[in-house]
Amino acid sequence: MIDFHCHILPDLDDGPQTIDESVEMSAALCKSGFTGVYCTPHLIKSVYEANNDLVLDSLAALQTRLNNENINLQLFPGREYYLDEFLAGYLENPLPLGDTNFIMMEIPIHISAELIKDACFQIKRRGFIPMIAHPERCSIFSTSRKKEKSRFKFTDSQRNPPNSKQYESSRLIEYLKDIGCAFQGNLGSFLGLYGSQAQKTANDLKKMEVYTHFGTDLHSRAGIKCLK
Repeated sequence: MIDFHCHILPDLDDGPQTIDESVEMSAALCKSGFTGVYCTPHLIKSVYEANNDLVLDSLAALQTRLNNENINLQLFPGREYYLDEFLAGYLENPLPLGDTNFIMMEIPIHISAELIKDACFQIKRRGFIPMIAHPERCSIFSTSRKKEKSRFKFTDSQRNPPNSKQYESSRLIEYLKDIGCAFQGNLGSFLGLYGSQAQKTANDLKKMEVYTHFGTDLHSRAGIKCLK
């Protein structure tokens, strides 16, 4: 198996702080049946700003340690780019996933569909393929609607108008699929690790055959128990 989304490199973001913890996480992934891992540290302006060279150096050091300890896990470079006003600048010198043309992008919880479309267009016009990280955790892709109490009675058409949130979510997903975007689902979402709403959306997106890739989104040794 290949893990397409993992924060396994030490001291670059909110992942492990030491290489020893990275090795422990790598061993657990290997034991769980993974043979390859795409290392995708966050790139968020003023929060996590390790440059590409630092990511590659960290990966090389961890790979050497794994080889020396006979942990049969192949590491591939990558980033998890945050969709904000600084994304365009980072795309001038991007670090795709390994030898692929995929650019992994994290979508903020609250953002408009038009900004998502524009960001994906910018990635496509540079010759890369957007990979949407864990869409099930983003409200704009949610397939569940919160029930609201009301003292008024509505018809079925009034409850679910054509421009409802679910309709817009479906339209956005179809648009992104049509332009060739990839979608990466978190394995933990199916276990309910991010809440019932993300779990329902993950299962719905899987039934809709939206997902093209999967990942653990592992951040620390604390998440190792979930691999079982």
